[in-house]
Amino acid sequence: MLETDVKTPTPNEEKSTNIFDEFSTDSSLVDEVEKLKEETNKDTFYYISLTWKILQKIFIILFLLFILLFWYIYIQKSDSFSDNSLLDPICSIFIDSSILKPEWTTYCSSVSFTKTYYEGVLEKVKTEQTSKILENIIKIYEENNFTKTRDIVFLLDKSKDRLSVLKVLEKFDTLKNDYSWNIDKSEIQCERISIDTDKKELVMTCYSFAQGYESSIIWFQWTKDEEDITWWTSISIANSFLNYIEKNSKEFTLIDRQKVFSSESMTWESNGYTNKTSFDVKLKINF
Repeated sequence: MLETDVKTPTPNEEKSTNIFDEFSTDSSLVDEVEKLKEETNKDTFYYISLTWKILQKIFIILFLLFILLFWYIYIQKSDSFSDNSLLDPICSIFIDSSILKPEWTTYCSSVSFTKTYYEGVLEKVKTEQTSKILENIIKIYEENNFTKTRDIVFLLDKSKDRLSVLKVLEKFDTLKNDYSWNIDKSEIQCERISIDTDKKELVMTCYSFAQGYESSIIWFQWTKDEEDITWWTSISIANSFLNYIEKNSKEFTLIDRQKVFSSESMTWESNGYTNKTSFDVKLKINF
């Protein structure tokens, strides 16, 4: 039996043994570790390279967008770019669709051209309006100065002192209607009215109408009560009216009162009147 000497390692020798010493003697294992290192390095460079390519593409896209934007801004600032179909598809994006296109243009124009066009139109309108305003100002100035001339001022001052014809007639009509408060207002009719503004006199010819013997004649008391109303003819109506003016009117004073009256028969009158009386009225104007 063959005996071999096997040396048993001591505890100190076991501790000093390096387990990687075995790998150092194995060449295939070293190659595999190197390969793993290369793959790890390859993955890092790969992602760096990929990121760089992506950044390059983004830069190119941004550069192209910048060129397009610069080109578009250049066009929009151009005063000569007008009536071109190139920008028509996107024209409404940058120019409000409510803005009308300049005259004689069919397609889109640059913002600068459109702005310049409407500034010219606005300036033309301002010039026309200013011209019209100046014409009116000249007329107004002439008119105002005309009213301030010596002759016109004299006439205006005189006109202030003149009687207002309409006011005189209005006051007399109010007086007549007040008298005819309870009777037919057509029972007293006046015509041939004249006004003397210097003497401040109102002169006219009046007619009183009656249907036989009339009622509702205001007489002595002038209070318009039923007990003051009597029955009279057209002569009585004329005399009653003159008495009413004399007793009640503050705006007019009766002068040269008529004292003699006559009655005239009537036929075929639409209101049924049978007689009328003509009398003259002369009044002093107190306002």
